[in-house]
Amino acid sequence: MKKIRPILGISLLVQSVTFFVLCLLNLEKKKSLAKCFGIFGALGGIAGTWLLVSEYKSRKALQDDEDYFEEFDEYDEFDEFDDEITEDEINCAFEGGEA
Repeated sequence: MKKIRPILGISLLVQSVTFFVLCLLNLEKKKSLAKCFGIFGALGGIAGTWLLVSEYKSRKALQDDEDYFEEFDEYDEFDEFDDEITEDEINCAFEGGEA
């Protein structure tokens, strides 16, 4: 759903602009669908804007999380465990048994 959110937002904004143009074209006629086009244009614009803003916020939060964890990569506290492990350390004898 995340990849489709910006596409839906942009398409709803384009649709709302089209409905507003149709609203303006039909406004002069006596019996027309101008109000209907205006209402659907407004609803589409609101929904498209909400989808784009929510996608922007989620991407911004994800970027902030990545930046937060990159700060700690410089100070790796487990550097002391990066030494080579020898075969003697791996093969250890337990009580009364062989390795």
